[in-house]
Amino acid sequence: MIILCLLIFISQGFVDCVVDCNGQTNGNYEITCHKYTQCSNGIAILRTCSDHQMYNPETKQCGAPSPPCSLNRNCNGLADKRYPDLETNCHSYYTCYNGFFYGHNFCNPGLVYDESSQLCNWPINVAQPCGNKPVIG
Repeated sequence: MIILCLLIFISQGFVDCVVDCNGQTNGNYEITCHKYTQCSNGIAILRTCSDHQMYNPETKQCGAPSPPCSLNRNCNGLADKRYPDLETNCHSYYTCYNGFFYGHNFCNPGLVYDESSQLCNWPINVAQPCGNKPVIG
């Protein structure tokens, strides 16, 4: 399912995947700058920000554009992949494809972006600067 969502995102620049909220703690999941899924008591509610609003990670809802959603990235000359947002301590990432910036996405709570695997992961499994994976010498 995640692979299918990523393929849709890369080809069309948005994700509209259904989150299974059964067993999930209440909170927001599959967060992009324009949409997120709110899990509440096992029920998924897709929230779409209205025009001129974006997801605000501090308030955890739509509002005035704020970093990282208000930041554009220069993807000229960059490989087609996702890159960690160091300004958010890697709790978000952005996508470059064919030299174009496709926006920011957020990792689920407690996770950081792992550039080597191109997925969000637990910090203990991610190398610095995003995680604290021990260096094996």
